[in-house]
Amino acid sequence: MNADECMETIKLTSRGGDSFELPYAAARLAHVVRDANDENDDGDIDSPEDVEILKVNSPCLEKVVEFLKHYHEEALTEIKTPLEDNTFEGNVKQEWYQNFLKGIDQPMLFDLVTAANFMAIQPLLDLTCLKVSCQLMGKSAEEIRQILNIPKLTPEEEETARRDHRWIFDD
Repeated sequence: MNADECMETIKLTSRGGDSFELPYAAARLAHVVRDANDENDDGDIDSPEDVEILKVNSPCLEKVVEFLKHYHEEALTEIKTPLEDNTFEGNVKQEWYQNFLKGIDQPMLFDLVTAANFMAIQPLLDLTCLKVSCQLMGKSAEEIRQILNIPKLTPEEEETARRDHRWIFDD
């Protein structure tokens, strides 16, 4: 990428039609942006084109853009596996990234997981999946079912599942 490209901006447009501007150098972390701009092997392009992200709603895309801008300035330190701690804060040492997901509700968290996956933003996917994982640690099967909004099996469905997938139910 040349010096001019570091200064170029791009707009990402959400499903709701809202546009969010950010430096192309930050946006290119998303593979969907790079793919839409036909970068060559050196990362060079003539001029970045705006990208419609029609599978992501406006509030979620706004958070994604916030992440991309910050990541460009301060990359997320790799999340080590196996996890060092059972808490989100114990595994994410950088304060900005800890605060990025603080206070967001469950639907937004799952929207961010989906957006990170769709846009192929691996660091955001790692961060959001870690947050979900930490929320599930130590929870009962019933609590997990409620958090993930998994419907309860009927007695017939449970019997079929126990028969077809015995390994899941073995203690």
